[in-house]
Amino acid sequence: MSASSPAMGRLSSGKPAMGQRGFTLVEVLVASVILGVGLVGVAGLQTLSLQNNQSAFVRSQATAMAYDLADRMRSNVQAALDGFYAPASAAIIVGCKTSTGCTPAEMAQHDLAQWNNAVADLLPMGEGFVCIDSTPDDGSSATDPQCDGVGTQFSIKIWWDDDRDGQISVTADNMERFSATVRL
Repeated sequence: MSASSPAMGRLSSGKPAMGQRGFTLVEVLVASVILGVGLVGVAGLQTLSLQNNQSAFVRSQATAMAYDLADRMRSNVQAALDGFYAPASAAIIVGCKTSTGCTPAEMAQHDLAQWNNAVADLLPMGEGFVCIDSTPDDGSSATDPQCDGVGTQFSIKIWWDDDRDGQISVTADNMERFSATVRL
């Protein structure tokens, strides 16, 4: 073909090159909108992931706290069986930290006081309760633990505010309770 050929000024589709102006600008705008929506979705997933990760961490802390008290009770079986791990008797006993030591009953009171302090410190609005109970998966707080005193197993119940809304919820969609049972 010669330089003066009429096909040189046209695209392969046969249309003049001037007819496609601005089309790439619309493509860029659509791509930007799609990218923006995708990034908002990724940010939402990241937020949800962080919330679930924090929730799992707090639940693992509650689990560790329950097993900590269970181990303390197992090391002081007679005091546990005699009822000295009752929440009302919790008290820091200075003698338990000295070389003179303390009685098993005082150790139980001291253990429970230390445990209650740790639950309150490590969990948001954390509170715990230990009792003899045949139905460990009930109760809405340490002030309403719903312990029935039936059976031979101890129930360690822990509540916390997982979603940090200022209240503890024990509804199915927002369970903020952990319970463990201990047989001595």
